[in-house]
Amino acid sequence: MKITSIKQQGKNPDRASIFIDGTYSFSLTLDELVRERLKIGQELDESSLKAFKKMSEEGKLRLRALNWLLLRPHSEREFRDYLYRKKADKDLIDGLVADFTARKYLDDAAFAQWWYEQRAASNRSDRYISSELMKKGVRRDIIDDVLRHNKEPGSDADDEAARLRAIIAKKARLPRYAADRQKLMQYLARQGFAYDDIKRALDDTADDD
Repeated sequence: MKITSIKQQGKNPDRASIFIDGTYSFSLTLDELVRERLKIGQELDESSLKAFKKMSEEGKLRLRALNWLLLRPHSEREFRDYLYRKKADKDLIDGLVADFTARKYLDDAAFAQWWYEQRAASNRSDRYISSELMKKGVRRDIIDDVLRHNKEPGSDADDEAARLRAIIAKKARLPRYAADRQKLMQYLARQGFAYDDIKRALDDTADDD
């Protein structure tokens, strides 16, 4: 089997297509092409061709994975699940996790802080946010650090009591809650707010009326 052509790709100029015996076979990045010293006329055996095809597929998956990570922050578990769905083998998954973690594309602490800010802005309770982060594979100590940080004086995040009041103000306008305080309390409890906090906020709201 002989390399009969090497062509730089038009849509992706950082990659080159390699043709074997006149037919497209695989593609590599230009850096990989130089590193492997591939050239037109070079003979490849079955084992070498298989290795280059594997290198090609892993390189394309790495690029897709990086683009996916750059869409928004993700937890390590989310990233591993993404690669698993792409049928990547364990060694490749572990390698990409290690590489992207070292490059700070993967950072569970930064992800947890970002997630907290997004969900707090939607008036989610700390308990609710904590549960979501645990489902995304973030360690308990990281979650605790994020919750503690956002309770410190000067934190940009709204406090939980303010979030609770905002939900009450919104839901209390709905007929099914306006006429049934117990039903509203049950809803708020399902959102992760503590009973005492709910009762205090509702009593304060009633006093304001």
